[in-house]
Amino acid sequence: MLNVPDTRQSELAARLSNGQQIVAADAAKEYGVSVDTIRRDILALEADGKAQRVRGGAVPMAPPAAPLHIRLTEGAPLRQSLIKAAVEEVGDAQTLLVDGGRTTLCVVENLSAQEGRLVITPSPWVAITCQSKGIAVFLLGGMLRPQGGIATGEVALNRVAGVSADIAILGACGLDKRFGLSSDDHDEAQMKQAMHEAAKRTIVVTEGSKVGRRARHRTLALAEIDAVISDATAEAMSALKATSTKLVIEP
Repeated sequence: MLNVPDTRQSELAARLSNGQQIVAADAAKEYGVSVDTIRRDILALEADGKAQRVRGGAVPMAPPAAPLHIRLTEGAPLRQSLIKAAVEEVGDAQTLLVDGGRTTLCVVENLSAQEGRLVITPSPWVAITCQSKGIAVFLLGGMLRPQGGIATGEVALNRVAGVSADIAILGACGLDKRFGLSSDDHDEAQMKQAMHEAAKRTIVVTEGSKVGRRARHRTLALAEIDAVISDATAEAMSALKATSTKLVIEP
């Protein structure tokens, strides 16, 4: 039964859905078939939106996230150790460029309102949170995208190009060693790139479920990121350790 394509593909799809990568040579040996056969299985899974082909195999395909306003009410609570590690990484930086999304919003909720601190953000949710905490905020305008809840487009990009920040704090839809940071939405990917370019350092804060996955639009190479803060397992993060990126793993 193991050599029946439907059975193999179903098992391979289950592994991908659990965040595991598929190495074609290893899978071929396990199932007693050729590497070309496994490659055809991967092609079939990719056509169904269940896999992302890479050299030598496949990685999980990150499904598009629900709109932010839905995730804010339905998502499971974030680990406080993850948020604490992110706040410590930010330290006493004065000028912050803060992305939208549930994770970065939670980081802002735990930031101190130190004297002279300014948050620049394309997210109205982040801006309102800053005001409630007494943190000075500059809101970047533009067309509001539903997935990450951030302003995008020419107006927002032009405004980012006119600022300078100590740190950019970005969320992730996917984070993979070869594909880097990725986003579900093309316009949001462009905005994150612009925020990275406007900051001296770039920090990515992400839940473990995003590590090892690829969203639709490549946003930044892993080498462009100064620090990754995640509650992913050490095994999931091990593939990233060969890079120059600083990793903060929070169990």
